Amino acid sequence: MNLATGLKEARLNVPEQPGTPHADLVIIDEPPPRPSIKEDEPVAEVSELQDQSDPDTRYERGPYHPVAFDAEESSLFSSLIATLHSTTALSTTDLPTLSALQDLAHSVHWGVALARDTTVNQRLVSAIDPGSAASAEVRSAAILLLGTAIHNNPDALDALLSHSYSSEASMTPMNNVLAALRDPEQDNIMLKTRTVFLLSQLCQNTEQLQIFVHSGGLVRLFDLFEPEKMTFDDGNYKFRAKAANFLHDRILSSLGSANGQVSQSGSEFSRLKDDQALLNGLELWCNAFTIALRNHISVGMRGETLSPAADAAYEGIKEANQKLKEAKVQLRVCESESEL
Repeated sequence: MNLATGLKEARLNVPEQPGTPHADLVIIDEPPPRPSIKEDEPVAEVSELQDQSDPDTRYERGPYHPVAFDAEESSLFSSLIATLHSTTALSTTDLPTLSALQDLAHSVHWGVALARDTTVNQRLVSAIDPGSAASAEVRSAAILLLGTAIHNNPDALDALLSHSYSSEASMTPMNNVLAALRDPEQDNIMLKTRTVFLLSQLCQNTEQLQIFVHSGGLVRLFDLFEPEKMTFDDGNYKFRAKAANFLHDRILSSLGSANGQVSQSGSEFSRLKDDQALLNGLELWCNAFTIALRNHISVGMRGETLSPAADAAYEGIKEANQKLKEAKVQLRVCESESEL
């Protein structure tokens, strides 16, 4: 018996000389040390490139209840929010503020608190618009902050969608995300990747997903995916992985499951199965995944070394391709798909 834990432990089968007495008790002087976290050691965070929204593996949060935080953290949050209140439009001088808020927004509490602030969300959503004066770096930071705040945080998502953003009816989070994806002059791959990250978080809400589908979002995302383009740029690989993950997590995995949405019931989402806009949009992706996988395999067959980003993209595309094959019978899509 281990006296430190009170648990019985099996004796190791160590060869011994004949006649050696057997010990009936194993004594451990001290329990194994617990892993420690240094005071200034940063806490590991979820990357915006890792959606982790698979309905089969994701845990669901319960109802949001405000909790008390230490005075220093609360003071920091209030100070950062006040900084954004004092500006009419985000600029590069606000980047440190956006970065600090993004660190806090990983917390469910601060994510909800940020999403409930009408003024701050006006600033952030306005910055997403490619027609704004914000630089690509500022737009990218604003997108990442919003996506982090509502990531697997249904109360924050509901708060974000509840605001009236401006007198312009078209300025909503989803419409500005769609505008960013359609921007023909935007070639910043990190900005595009983070935009799909925010898109995925918004589409936890069925109504937002319907807006995306009926606005031709699947077609535009397909154009950016560029399955036939051979590239060895890690940024493009990450974008393709994010796009494939979005289709897998928000659409394909949800078609046959009631667990596919965070804020909405599966019965509401199931109505999309008969949505012709969705079926037409998915048709484009049937051969796209196959072509992308063939290109990846052909590179490996030539003996060329691919980066970890390329391998990760391959795995994400392969999973999405498999889900699409499973769905094509019930959805009557991909009838002309060529097999890999």
